[in-house]
Parts: sequence; C-alpha cells; structure tokens
Amino acid sequence: MALSAQSVHSSNPDNTALKHHNKIDIHGVLRASCSNCTECPQFVSIPGHVLCAYCGCPPARHGKADPGGVLGEGCSAGEQPLVPGERKRVRERNISADSVGRGGRGLTDSEWETEQESDGVSDSEETSSGVSSFASNRGARRQRRRWRPSWQVTAPPPRVSRLLEGEPVGREEQLEHSWNESDTSPNIYVKPEDPLTFHRNPVYQTSDAIRGKAGGEGEGYSSGLHVWAVHWPSPSRGTHPVVGVATRDCHLTEPGYKRLVGSTGNSWGWCLKTMKVYHDSRKYRHGVPYPRDIDDKLRMPDTFYMILDMDRGTLAFQVCNDFLGVAFSGLRGEELFPIVSAVWGHCEVTLTYVGSHQFERERSVN
Repeated sequence: MALSAQSVHSSNPDNTALKHHNKIDIHGVLRASCSNCTECPQFVSIPGHVLCAYCGCPPARHGKADPGGVLGEGCSAGEQPLVPGERKRVRERNISADSVGRGGRGLTDSEWETEQESDGVSDSEETSSGVSSFASNRGARRQRRRWRPSWQVTAPPPRVSRLLEGEPVGREEQLEHSWNESDTSPNIYVKPEDPLTFHRNPVYQTSDAIRGKAGGEGEGYSSGLHVWAVHWPSPSRGTHPVVGVATRDCHLTEPGYKRLVGSTGNSWGWCLKTMKVYHDSRKYRHGVPYPRDIDDKLRMPDTFYMILDMDRGTLAFQVCNDFLGVAFSGLRGEELFPIVSAVWGHCEVTLTYVGSHQFERERSVN
C-alpha cells in the first residue's frame, strides 16, 4: 500500500536525496540497515509513520547508527543535537549540474568528471542504498578526476559518434521515444510538467518498472541505431537500480526488492549498483561485470548514454566519449523497448532521446 507522505514533485534531484533527519525514528534514535528483511539498507522515516518507509519493518529491527544510542550524547562541543523534524543546515553539492540538458544532448568533460575528496572519505561514506552524504568538509581539500583512468577510455564506434555530433532531435520526437505513461507499474507516474521524467512513489516491498514508447507506434525497436541520454541521480538509485531493454512481456511490478529488468528471458538490464549486466537470472544469477575492466571504486555518473543497435543486435552504454563496450548481443529479431526498474521511493529518472540512424534510409538517400 502506498504511503500517504507528500510526493516530491520538484525536478531538482536534490529533493530526492535522503536527508539526515529522515534516518531518525520516533524516539530520536539514528537507525541504519534492517536485520529482519536484510533488503533494507537504510531506515527511512516519514512524519506520521512509525515503521520504516522502505521495508515496513519496525525501528527496533534496524541497527543503531549512532554509537551513543540517542542523538545528542555523541555530539561534539558546540553542536546542537538534531531532533526529528528539525533540519540541520549543511551545504549540499548541486548534482543537477551533472545532468544533460532536458532538451539537448551534449555532455562536456566537466560533466564527465566527478568530485572526490583527496582523503578518500567520500567513497567510504556511501551506503549500500547509493545514498551518500553531501555535507561539505571545509577543511578537506578536493581534487577533480575523471570517472575512470584515461588509458581505459575507448572511443565510440564511428556510427555512434556521427549520431552524437549531429543535430539534436526536436522536443516532439523526444516525447515519442521517452516514457510511456500507459505502460508502467501503478507505483510509477510520468511527471506532467516534465514528460521525459518519471517518479516512483514509496511503496513497501515492491519493485517497479516503466517502458518507453519506442516511437509511439505501439511496436518495439526492431531495426536502426537508437541512442538515449539517461539521467538517474546516484542518491536516489537505491539497492537495485537497473536500466536496459525488454520486450512487451516483461513484468512491470513484482513483490520484494529485486532486479526486475534482467531477471527473465525477455529483459536485458545493467545494474548501476553492482555494475553487472543481467539476463535470465535462472542461468546468470550472479550477473556479469560490466564494463569488463571495471574497478571496485568505479561509480557511474548521474548521466550516461544508452545505445541500442538493432541492426547488429547489441546494447551498449557510454559516458561522454567513453564507450563502455557491448553489454548484450544477439538481440536481432526482437522487438524491444527501453525500460528501467527501481525500488527507491521518490526516485526520478529522465530519458532523453538523442536520435537514430537507419541504414535503409541512408541507402535511399544515396
């Protein structure tokens, strides 16, 4: 059953990040992961509700994140304890700058780079749900680095490069290839003020998905090269954020927290948390690492490209000018739709169509 909390209707991704006061139960205890269901990475409180808004378990089932037990005992000198409902003023990083323009396509090198603290604290502070603290450390020095070493960067195929360097498609065509408000889980809706973005309501123990329109003709992609820019802020990805393609037979909602996309033979998905690709979990339960030269500390930026080449039957992904390689092959003969499955409440994902290239159209012009 959906919670009665107010939904986040703002397009600002900062609103989807879990705040510190939302991790405190009604007794003022800072809670962490759940030991009962083992699926909940972080206790989430909502005004008027006692149970965890993520898994529905009572606060006592969640471990205490505060060594002192009750907030205020471990506070440093001069720091006021934080009580439920009170927000502590911290300076947050503006992650909206990482996103690709809603109507455009270009990703610059500055958007490709990620910000990390030189003392290595930022990675260790990230929880299993993908929620990390954006509170700035004034004394820490920051350095900018690319999301992975330059020697690992691979140039995209010429056909993809030409498409990305070409003229952007219009707004009307973007809408025809974005989310389908009629082909979605009941827990997901397409935002009226931004039809390229969907919003997932917080619901106990469910995994939800939404398919794209594939051109608005009711049939999936069966030919041509198609590219999208996917914007999914890392703080709102949760434990099972999966993006990929699927046929019309793929289920859009199931109980429990799982990688819905990639769990069956009619869907192919890439989990942004485990950095593995999944297809038919009965055969490949543990997934396959992707990209192949992946590093344990690698974190996907908020915005990246999804590349579906139905002429060659492949699905690939790309970050700026770094082509990550083919994630799936053997897709020819299928009718596929872009799809995303999520478990995190209030998460928002934007799907911006970049354009397409058809070999048949090219031959007819020549």
